[in-house]
Amino acid sequence: MDELRKLLLHEVVSLYGPLQGQSIGAIIIPAFIGDFKKVLDGAETTDEVFEEYMTEDKKIHLILEGRKSLGAKGPRLEITGAVVNDKRLKLTEEHCYV
Repeated sequence: MDELRKLLLHEVVSLYGPLQGQSIGAIIIPAFIGDFKKVLDGAETTDEVFEEYMTEDKKIHLILEGRKSLGAKGPRLEITGAVVNDKRLKLTEEHCYV
């Protein structure tokens, strides 16, 4: 999950610059991921879900995609895709589980 946060922070910093990007990213990234976790919690286990997020100034448009599956220890929440301003991020397994 930390890898996903780093990827998203990189995108935020590239749009806002280092100082403002770090500040904004520290607030919006956990909020967006936390909200998406709630969306995944409420999903059926077979559904692929997505949620769109946008910053107030509309500089960042984020689409998170994911699914809830059943694992050996109960439900697993998995982020399967992330798109920032029409740019699909390359996610690996380290990015995926919430």
